[in-house]
This record gives sequence, structure tokens and C-alpha cells, in this order.
Amino acid sequence: MKRKSDAPSSNELAPPNDELAPSSNELAPARMVVRASVLVTSLLCFLPPLFLSNRLPTLHTLSDSKWLVVVFLAACQAFLTVLIYTLWSPTPHLSHSPLRGALLLGAVAFFAAHLLSAALCPQPAFSMRSTLPLLAMIVLFGTIVWQPPRLPDIRKFSIVMVGTGALIGVLALVQYAGFDLLAPWVRYREPTRYRTGLYVTLGNPEYLGGYLAPLAIAALGLALSSSGRWVRGAGLAGANLTAIPALLTGSRGAFLGMVGAGVVLLIGALALLPRLSRRTRIAAFAVGGVILVGIVVGLSLSPRQSTLGFLRRRLTELAHPYSDSIRTRIVFNLVGVKMVANHPVLGIGPGMFGIQFYPALLELLRPTRPAVSDVFERDFNGIVAEHAHNDWLEIWVTTGTLGFAAWLWIIVVWLVSLARALVRPLLAPTEQLFMLTLASAAIALLVNGLFNFPLYDPVRSTLLWLTLAWSASFAFSEKGTPAASPVLLSSF
Repeated sequence: MKRKSDAPSSNELAPPNDELAPSSNELAPARMVVRASVLVTSLLCFLPPLFLSNRLPTLHTLSDSKWLVVVFLAACQAFLTVLIYTLWSPTPHLSHSPLRGALLLGAVAFFAAHLLSAALCPQPAFSMRSTLPLLAMIVLFGTIVWQPPRLPDIRKFSIVMVGTGALIGVLALVQYAGFDLLAPWVRYREPTRYRTGLYVTLGNPEYLGGYLAPLAIAALGLALSSSGRWVRGAGLAGANLTAIPALLTGSRGAFLGMVGAGVVLLIGALALLPRLSRRTRIAAFAVGGVILVGIVVGLSLSPRQSTLGFLRRRLTELAHPYSDSIRTRIVFNLVGVKMVANHPVLGIGPGMFGIQFYPALLELLRPTRPAVSDVFERDFNGIVAEHAHNDWLEIWVTTGTLGFAAWLWIIVVWLVSLARALVRPLLAPTEQLFMLTLASAAIALLVNGLFNFPLYDPVRSTLLWLTLAWSASFAFSEKGTPAASPVLLSSF
């Protein structure tokens, strides 16, 4: 006899009309396509961290083209999503909210702005080639919002992503100890160490910190939104293995993004988990405050030459505009604003920031005193800034006001969709919390984008667009049920 608590079988999840239900022979090709889609998404979660370093193996020309792998996988995923929809329309439990249509409209407008800006810039071929990776990410985002995977599968993908980040975190901790486990298997141009103690096999510490920080938030959210003890333990372990090396990288953007996203996640967890008593909530706030105070005290008391001391010095530089790193970023922003003023509508074209950097800089310095020009000549000395080190500004610079408006449209509609899903009763509290977990990971990257360029890096860009799309998938799902067809995906 079947108990009421038993999970429903795949037959129970099938459409109620047996005459309309396709046979197993008809579903076999569709299941193969779905399995391929799951595999491609898993590779997107797993492969990009293996390409963290800017100094990849040089035995083959394509090995330096890290974006080719991500673009290929993103294109495959978009094609498979369309194919799944053609074989079996997986939309019975998907919300028809106008916000979903508005989010897709924003993605289309953002895509079109990049194409138009690239086509009309002085070097269209170069600009079009430069913007191809971002176009692939936008398509990936749009297809996931249009036809999202099942919510349980999104959780599995997130576990794969967090597990991979924990593996990279372990490698980083080993490198901090003075060992490079990747060196025997990979040949690099420069087998040296950065000032923070990392070898180049894990790439620039700024990139590594920006990748690990959102995964630390995702791991913590997995622990908070799971009921199983082993999942909670694994989530907490993953949070430590990603947060600690992220702090040790000395990345200010990663640190600020991780702290801000952590606060959002903690407040959301305390508000959404009904099983927590008032005393437990107060205790959680107290523990969170103690951890934050501990981080501040640790940064304050760390020796100057230590890694945390290095992070402290970099954070204090934020209040000193005459420090080297802050001064150069101010110049990048001023040059970017000058470019926006010169090309306000469509921008200078994607990928053109480095080409237009010195003409805009010279135009900016022309009315200044010779002493100021000498300072800039000393600071840059022929160094070209390929990016503005501020994703929000670079979008405005390269795609103009049209592209920047489309970007803001995506972010605003995304935030409104999340807020709507948090207050409506159609999602279970654990599902709402996991949606907030994915959103917090994206927020960590968006904050980091104010100081760096994660949107233009294959690792962090993939992570950003996936978390944006997956959190939106939770927001637009109805009745807490999977968003995709249960007939096709019941075996997963």
C-alpha cells in the first residue's frame, strides 16, 4: 500500500490525459537531447574555473582562446534549449508574468545594442569579434529565462559549481603554502608567484577572488536552505574553502561584494525560514555581527607584511584618492566619461576601450597644466587599459546610452521579479531562500563589477549570467513546481 508521504512517481507527474501523453518511443530522442543539455550546463559549471589563468598552455594557438570554450558551450546550450522546446514544449508550470516578458525584452535590447554599436564603430570587424563572447552569454541568459531547467536541477548545477569552486579554493590554499600542484601537468609562460603568494596557474588574484567570493555566498545559501545534515555540512565546508582564499587574494571588489551579498543572504534567511524561533533569529544576527567584527579586527591587527595586512592596506586606499591604484581607476573613469560625452548614443563599440583610451586621455589632458600631464605620463608610461575596471561604466562607454539603458532594464526587472517572488505564497520558503542565494551570488559579482571587469572575463561572466538566469527561473516558476517538462526530466 502506498503511503501519502511517498514521492510521486514519474507517471503521476505526467499529463493527466493518457491519450495526449507521448509514448516512451516518442520521448526517447527528447530524453537524449535533455541529457545532452544537462551535460552541457554541467560543463559550464565545471570547466570555466580550469581556465582561470591568463597564462594558459601555449603548445597550441587555441589554448589561449579561453572564451572559445565558453562560447561553444553557451551556443550548444541555447541550441539544445530550442530543440527541447521543439520536441516537447516544457511550459506547463511556467509563469506568464509580464515581468518575464520584460526581462526577455531587456536581453533582446541589450543584444541588439551590442550588435548595432559594433556595426557602426570605426572598426566593425574587430568590435564584432570582441563582443561575440558577451553575445553568447546574453543568448544563454535569454534561453534559460525563456525555457528554464527544473528547479531541482538548478540546485544540482549549483552544487557542481560550488564543488568546483571549493576544489579551486583548496588549490589556492595549497599555493599559499608554497606549492603549485598544477605545475607538473601544465606548462606556463611565467611559473612565478604574485605578490599575494599565488602562482600564475590560478591567474590574477583579483580574478580568483572575484570568482570565489560569490561561490562562498552560494555555498552558505546551500547550507541554510537544505534540510539534510550532510548537505549542510558540505555547504559550510564549501563556504570556508571559498571564502578564506577569496579573502587571502586581497581583492577589494571581491571582499566588498562578498560582505554585501552575505548581509543580504543572512537577512533573507532570518526572514524566510519559518522554523527559526525569535531567540534563534537574534542569535543568528549576533553570530553574524561577531563574524563581521572578527573580520574587521583580523584585518586591523594583522601584520603589515601578511596577506590580510595587504588586504587592509588596499581597503584603506579607497579613502586615499592619491594612492596609485585608486588614482589610475579615477583616470579610467574620467576617460570613460569623456568617451561617453563624445559618443553618447551608441558608444564607441564593444572592445574599443583600449583602442580609444589614449586619444580620449590626451583630449582630457589637453586643457590641463604640463605638470599634470607629466604625472600621467609617469604613471602609465605607455600602458594601455583594455577595460575601464568598472563594468557598469564600460557598458555605457562601449554601447552608449541605449546599451546602458538596456542593462539597467535587465537589472531593475530582475530585482522586481525577485521581490515579487519573495512576497507571494507560491514558492516554499526553502525555494525562496535558494532563489535569494543565487541572487546574492549575482549581487556579489555586480558589486565587484564596480571595481573590476567580471562581465568581460569568461569565468566570472559565466557565473554571473547563470546565477541571474537561475534566480529568475525560481521567480517565474508557479506553485513551487519544476519549470520544465516533468515527462522529459523525471529520470534526472
